[in-house]
Amino acid sequence: MMKQNYTPTTQSERVALLDILRGFAVFGILMVNLPLMLNGIFAEVFSVVNDDISISQMICCIFVQFFFAGKFYIIFSLLFGYGFWLFMNKKTDTERGILPIFRRRLLFLLIFGIGHIAFFWAGDILLFYALFGFILILFRKSSNKKIFVWSMVFLSIPIVSIFLVTLAFTMLAHLPEAQLVITEVISAHREEIKNIMEIYSTGNYVEVMNARIEEYKLIFNASILSPVPLAMFLIGVLIAKKGYISNWVENLPKIQKFFWWTLGVGIFINIICTILLFSVKSPTGLTWKDMLLVITTLFGGITFAFCYGSGIILLFSKQQKNYFFDLLSSVGRMALTNYLCQSIIVAFLAYSFGLGLFGKIAMWQCILLVITIFVSQAYISRWWLKKFYFGPFEWLWRSLTYLKIQPFQRK
Repeated sequence: MMKQNYTPTTQSERVALLDILRGFAVFGILMVNLPLMLNGIFAEVFSVVNDDISISQMICCIFVQFFFAGKFYIIFSLLFGYGFWLFMNKKTDTERGILPIFRRRLLFLLIFGIGHIAFFWAGDILLFYALFGFILILFRKSSNKKIFVWSMVFLSIPIVSIFLVTLAFTMLAHLPEAQLVITEVISAHREEIKNIMEIYSTGNYVEVMNARIEEYKLIFNASILSPVPLAMFLIGVLIAKKGYISNWVENLPKIQKFFWWTLGVGIFINIICTILLFSVKSPTGLTWKDMLLVITTLFGGITFAFCYGSGIILLFSKQQKNYFFDLLSSVGRMALTNYLCQSIIVAFLAYSFGLGLFGKIAMWQCILLVITIFVSQAYISRWWLKKFYFGPFEWLWRSLTYLKIQPFQRK
């Protein structure tokens, strides 16, 4: 049998809009991740932060929550599903050769994710993308109807889960013994988080790494039981199959209507979500208000993600040759490198073996840092891609995926 020659996508084969959207998503993810890396993932959830919050701090927190939190990983997930469909539809004679390559691609993405968690950031998304990616393979031949139904099933899992947990907490609240146990568990978790944050502030590199792994254990179970990225992968596949991005010119009227619809609905849902987030929390466990917060966060994120995506397509339709889009596209073409480098930079800023700024940066300073880092990455990415075909981590990932050293430096 003739050996198939599978190669990475060339620059001429890339869809420009995908790179622009991917670059935009990298910016939004940094806006969410940087404050968490500098203050702790669970600081807000367990109310470990100072309750005496200033007006400027509150305004900045509301800004990040309303426009960024829960939105940009949705965009990234949709693009992952879109990329999966493109990968599986490479021009080949058989499917047998492409599947092992994609599985190998996911395997090395999983390794990147594990390293990312261990050395830099407990809020990593790469590990879950790799794990859910193996499930995504099962839908490569599915009909559009089946893909849509299963995306709704995966999307409903966190909603059903939070409903059942909230119901259990509500029923147990009437039992003094159970309430005492819940209070003790919450207190133990809160104390554990405080210890982790203390290590982040004063510990050496090994201590910080161990604390980060412990922090990741706290979020892993909840995250693996919330397959929202997988649901978005499937919707991304549908978007690719329907050609809404590749044939955006033909779909422009639909995209315009979709933009205004998601804008209106998204503003409404995110206002409710923001009010719930900054209202008084129950010290003794989950309430129905907490359940509503989870649901509004989820759907507020999805509606605004689609709003942002369709809005960028509309802007792109007005002026495709745009310096701003060129910068975003450069970041998007080096998305993996920029994502990992963001964690390296912020880890150096945050932890004691670097500048030791953990817990010392106000939210407005976080926002300025995000803008500074991202603008720097945009110009560096643009310069880099004039010298090299790929970002360093993209090159490594491609070389490992195809088990062949890929061309790197432009001649």
